[in-house]
Amino acid sequence: MGFYDGKKVFISGGSAGLGLSTALELARSGAHVAIAARDKKRLDEALISLKAQAARPDQILIAKVMDATDREAVRRVAAETLKELGGIDVVITNAGRALLGWAHEMPDSFFDEEVQVNYMGQVNVVRAFLPTLLAQKHGNLCLVSSMLGFMGSFGYAAYCGTKYAVAGFAEALRHELKPQGVKVTLLFTPTIKTPGLEEENKLKPKSVWLYESENAFTVVLEPQKVAAVMLEAVAKGRFELTVGFLNRVVWFMFRHFPGFSRWMSDDEAQKAVKKAAARA
Repeated sequence: MGFYDGKKVFISGGSAGLGLSTALELARSGAHVAIAARDKKRLDEALISLKAQAARPDQILIAKVMDATDREAVRRVAAETLKELGGIDVVITNAGRALLGWAHEMPDSFFDEEVQVNYMGQVNVVRAFLPTLLAQKHGNLCLVSSMLGFMGSFGYAAYCGTKYAVAGFAEALRHELKPQGVKVTLLFTPTIKTPGLEEENKLKPKSVWLYESENAFTVVLEPQKVAAVMLEAVAKGRFELTVGFLNRVVWFMFRHFPGFSRWMSDDEAQKAVKKAAARA
């Protein structure tokens, strides 16, 4: 990927899953990369992997311990990154998690945490780097939403709300920043095989598990594939995308035939609820 050779890139949520796969792809492409996450042990391991994949010995590869919900910490890490990388070209906001359950049963803390991590965690990172991107009048922002950022799903009420919010934030940013030379990409992630998915599965109600596992449109993708498609979209300046043929079909259907799509989704959900009750 010639576009990324020599580019300076920051990735939040970069110690595992999609974030780490993206960072590894960038390291192989000759980019200077800063990854940030909360877990120092994972970060240290990720940095070793990055250095092993570097295209050249002069690449700058750094890791920063950062809680994306801590606004002041994000600003401090952004300032350190700008100094150590010597600037910034691409910012990818990837930190997030899914807390599942029924809307009336989940504790308030689930909703609060989802807002802070999934939404404000991305807002904080974008705003920390935005003054630099605006001053130089070029650069790319990539925000990571979810397929559940344009369609709802039962059991994901707390998560969906925040991913819709990320999509709305990205739409506003695209409109606001285009005249300033800064491009925005919005990724609607499909289901990705990550450590986060393993944690998410521990909280899934049985009917949600059946709805997803027995649905022909549910495809679990490897993070490497999603990372490659995302980076290509950023390089081309594309605004909106998802990954995988079936996921693109779902996106198309919900965009152009929302009533029919909801009817199909409701029907599948009701079947899953009945199966779960029968197997209880």
